Amino acid sequence: MYTTRSRARFAAVCATTLCVLGATSLPALASPSPSTVSTLDRQLLTAAHQGNLWEITTGQQAQSAATTACVKRVGTHLIHDHSALDAGVVSTAAKLGVALPSGQTAEQLRQTAGLKSLAGTPAYDAAWLKAQYPAHVETLALIDKEIGSGTNRLVKSLAKSARPVVARHIQMVNHGVCHA
Repeated sequence: MYTTRSRARFAAVCATTLCVLGATSLPALASPSPSTVSTLDRQLLTAAHQGNLWEITTGQQAQSAATTACVKRVGTHLIHDHSALDAGVVSTAAKLGVALPSGQTAEQLRQTAGLKSLAGTPAYDAAWLKAQYPAHVETLALIDKEIGSGTNRLVKSLAKSARPVVARHIQMVNHGVCHA
């Protein structure tokens, strides 16, 4: 009987404590905090954001610089898809308190400038496709790493939803050959 009373009293104390603290504690438990974001999670958010910015920029560039309808169509898909993907990245990063870079990497900027120098020539289309393929392959590898080893459920969910989109893009630019 003493054990039953002790358990009942313990349960009452716990329930009272949760009621008193619940108004402030439970929202913190329900929403992810920046401390639950691993280095890999941050890496994915940062790389995805910068990659999306680059894909949108090069997709827009292809609209005026490409000489084939196929590259222009693929560019249109990249603009649309990477804009949607980036909205998810930015939203998730904001929820988690992860600061994202304001722009592309220096290498991405150099690559975009190099492509621009070929604008309006068949060499542009070939170079654009050859630049897109490894960029998407690297992104897919990072996505798979996040899905397998990431720790934050929101970032993992983001990676899972991005995976089929990036895989489809790889097929569109497969080894530098356009497949719109």
